[in-house]
Amino acid sequence: MGFAMVNGAKLAWQQIGEGPDVVLVHGLATNRAFWFGHAMQLSAHFRVTLFDLRGHGYSDCPTEGFNVRQLGADILGLMDTLAIDRAAVIGHSYGGSAALEAAAAAPQRFTALGLLDARSLLFQPQMWLHEAEALTPFEAAINDRGDVDGVDWNREPQVGLRFLEMAARHCVAGTVLGARDAVTPFGEGRGAQKAARQWLQVLETTDARDGLNQPGASMPVISALSMPRLLMYADESRCWKSGEGLARLWPDARFEAVLGAAHFFPLSHPAQVADTLSDFLNPLQMAEVPS
Repeated sequence: MGFAMVNGAKLAWQQIGEGPDVVLVHGLATNRAFWFGHAMQLSAHFRVTLFDLRGHGYSDCPTEGFNVRQLGADILGLMDTLAIDRAAVIGHSYGGSAALEAAAAAPQRFTALGLLDARSLLFQPQMWLHEAEALTPFEAAINDRGDVDGVDWNREPQVGLRFLEMAARHCVAGTVLGARDAVTPFGEGRGAQKAARQWLQVLETTDARDGLNQPGASMPVISALSMPRLLMYADESRCWKSGEGLARLWPDARFEAVLGAAHFFPLSHPAQVADTLSDFLNPLQMAEVPS
């Protein structure tokens, strides 16, 4: 693991493998370990860069910069520091939103762009409870505590971020909710407590509450992107609306549904994700093979 000063924040990063560059970007309230399994597989053919977003993992937590534009700039800044001229960038959830913003700012530096269940504020400026057909068991358990927690979930306009917050608060408090998903935010053990406390620190000491809902690049700029693009969305996720919107905007992009899956499908459905990423990135690998 190394550290790099990027846009005023010290970011933790690591690289494994050799070959064309691939950068993997995790989502909110996780860290680069989210991608470890996939990174190990990809490292057989690529140089894979992982890093912790500002405020996550071993990276610094400055008071500002928690918006899609700055997090996108952090991706490009880290690439500059590590002398990565061009790369395929794959992002999950808000990490995908940041990757999209980076691609909009510097499309010439992207050999490919993969968005896995990434929310786009162009198509989802708000996120409501009803935008998924059913709650997961863990979400249902938190929803049932709405009166106790003081949250009216049916009126909450940013339900994804609010669920993460309440999951973190219950983890720190040791609340027994009696329900788990295939992948539950903040899991179990000491690592879960650390991640939950870290996420609450971001919410309570930075500009994240407002910043994470600020829009990024405009529709015409996003529409003009032409590098190979992968859209991979879970059919039971609230982000499906974003995937549909981006697919309409990019009719030439590859779209793949992950059936019977929720938001954290890179962990719950690793085989499908691994096969899709390998197939999507294979042309980059072949381009490096001497003729």
